[in-house]
Amino acid sequence: MTQSSAPDRGAVRSAIEGLLRTCVDLERQTEAAAAELPARVHRVTGQLAGVRLPPQVLDVAGLVQSVDGLGRQLEADLRERLADARQPYVAEIHALLGLLAPWHGVAALPPLVPATPDGDLRSHFPPGFARGYVDDLLATADTSRHLEPADALLVPVPSTDDMTAAWQAIREAFADAYAADGMALLTGSGCHAMQRHGPHITDKAQLARLLCLKDPAGDDTWQIVPSAEVSSGHRCGPVSGGFTSPRAMVRPLEAVLAAAGQRPGGIQELLDDNTASKAKAIALHVSAEVAGLRPGDASGYRGTGTTTRAMRDDWTAAREYGLAHGQVTVHGVPYDPLAAGDDPGVLIVFRRKKAGAPWRLVTYFPVDKPRPDTKRLEDLT
Repeated sequence: MTQSSAPDRGAVRSAIEGLLRTCVDLERQTEAAAAELPARVHRVTGQLAGVRLPPQVLDVAGLVQSVDGLGRQLEADLRERLADARQPYVAEIHALLGLLAPWHGVAALPPLVPATPDGDLRSHFPPGFARGYVDDLLATADTSRHLEPADALLVPVPSTDDMTAAWQAIREAFADAYAADGMALLTGSGCHAMQRHGPHITDKAQLARLLCLKDPAGDDTWQIVPSAEVSSGHRCGPVSGGFTSPRAMVRPLEAVLAAAGQRPGGIQELLDDNTASKAKAIALHVSAEVAGLRPGDASGYRGTGTTTRAMRDDWTAAREYGLAHGQVTVHGVPYDPLAAGDDPGVLIVFRRKKAGAPWRLVTYFPVDKPRPDTKRLEDLT
């Protein structure tokens, strides 16, 4: 969508998730009230059943039956009221999805589906793009996390002492044969693997990075300006995370060093032999199997409703929109790429300034599958 009159993509995506979450809250409150009714009715009827009076004074059995019937009617009324209460939200969400659809290659949405009172929220939306989008967002509604800029402000960055201890733990985690070369790569100029994906970074810092673009290392600028807008010099995609232990972090690098150790020129020769002469970057995929990693060796967060490229673009646009207005309009869900992917591993990026210059490690982090531009370590010649 390129028209000048097109709505703000981030604003539309923010409104969709906000309204859906309002509907979920309505359902929770209704379900909680409906779930309490049978127990309350049972208590009342139990108390009534114990009353011993002549039938001509009080028809206890008839009263018990009436109370029981009233309870069932109240439960049905609650669910019917829920359907009525959420209908305006559903209509608004459907209209907003229609505005978002062109970015997904969908020209127009089918009309809303008439839903029965006992139908769930997703059943209101027509099959296809609209229902699929709603399904993706609802799937993580109960497990997602949220963080406002004021909360992110309070998330500390590691102190000098913290980093000294973290680096020492990494050094000790390396096998002796790889310690010197591994530390040289990690501490080289321009490498931020440890600072952004190291095991010392807390879950809350990773969430603040994902939702509020706060650099967990504290190197990039970040502040809440007087207008309440969040100003950040940091960048992050719809996933943030890293390794859960020093040993997990060094294993992928050890795998690369082991492959390079078979060549006289070491890692420089390995990378030179597998790139074009003028190439300035190479990205490797080290599979979890080759690296010796397993589920639990990585952790972090991913944006909710980000299963396709277009949906990821929606999410990042919504994050940008929210931060520009001093709020967070997106959510993150706990995520272990080593457990979620079909071919998980670690993405490792090397760069050099010019042809013939030495290769430098830039970063590496866990991923759920190889990216299209990566070369598998075991395929290097």
